[in-house]
Amino acid sequence: MRIAYKLAYVGTNFHGFQYQPNVRTVTGELFKAFRSLGIDVRKAKFRCAGRTDAGVHAFGQVIALNVEKTTFPRILNAHLPNDITVWAWSEVDEDFNPRKAKRRIYMYVLPAEKYDISAMRKACKLLIGTHDFSNFTKRFGERRCVRTIYDVELRVNGGFVILEMVGNAFTWNMVRCIVSALSEVGMGHRSLDWFKEMLNPDRHRERIEPAPAYGLILKDVEYEDVEFEVDEYAWNTLMQRIKEIVEFHGTMFKLFSSFKPLSDLD
Repeated sequence: MRIAYKLAYVGTNFHGFQYQPNVRTVTGELFKAFRSLGIDVRKAKFRCAGRTDAGVHAFGQVIALNVEKTTFPRILNAHLPNDITVWAWSEVDEDFNPRKAKRRIYMYVLPAEKYDISAMRKACKLLIGTHDFSNFTKRFGERRCVRTIYDVELRVNGGFVILEMVGNAFTWNMVRCIVSALSEVGMGHRSLDWFKEMLNPDRHRERIEPAPAYGLILKDVEYEDVEFEVDEYAWNTLMQRIKEIVEFHGTMFKLFSSFKPLSDLD
C-alpha cells in the first residue's frame, strides 16, 4: 500500500529537506526512522510535496511512500528527533505523487519596521494571478518560472508583519524573494511601479536577494481527493513541542528586548 504523511519540522538545525550525505537533513532523519522500522526506502518510491531550503520550517509538509503495512505517525515519531513530528496520515493511490498538489500555503513573519503597510498590501494584490516569477527565483535568468497565486494576505500582529500566500506551486526562493521586494516597497526604497515591473521579466530583469530563511514556514499542502486522518497522540505531541518552542523563544525575546536599543522594538 502507499501511505501519505503530514509532518512538521523546525528547520533551524537542518541543511534543508533534501537528502545530502554527511550533513543533517529532514529526509536523512526520515530515512533513518523508516529503516529502523524495516522499510527499504530505496524501493518505497519516496516522494515529497516540496524541498524546503536550509533553515525553512514546515507545519504541513507531505511525503508518501510504499509500505507493506500501515505505520501510524505515533510509531514513526518514536524513531524521529524532536524537531520532526509526523501528525497525520492517509492511504493513497499507488500513483500518488505529493508534488501534484492543488494548493500550497506559505507564511512568512518579519519584524514590523516603519513600513508603509498600505503600499505593501497594494503590491500584494499585484501578485494574484498567473505571472512569470523569474525575477523572484534563485535560478535567476535560467528559464521561465510561471506560477499562479490564488490569494495573498498581509497583516500586522504583535509587532510583526505576517504574509500568507496561497498558490499552485512556488519556485526556488520565490516567497523569500517576494518578501524582500515587499520590504523594499514598505520602506519606501522602491515604488509600486518597480514591483509591477518585477512581475514582467520580459521587460525588466533584476536579481533580488531572498529574505532570511528562519521567517518562512510551509504551512500546508492541499490535494483534490486526499483526506488526512489526524493521529490524536501525535497531534498532542506536536502541540506540546510547539508550546516548548514558543515558551523558550518568547522568554529569550523578552529577556534581550529589555536592553536598549532592542527595547525600542515595540
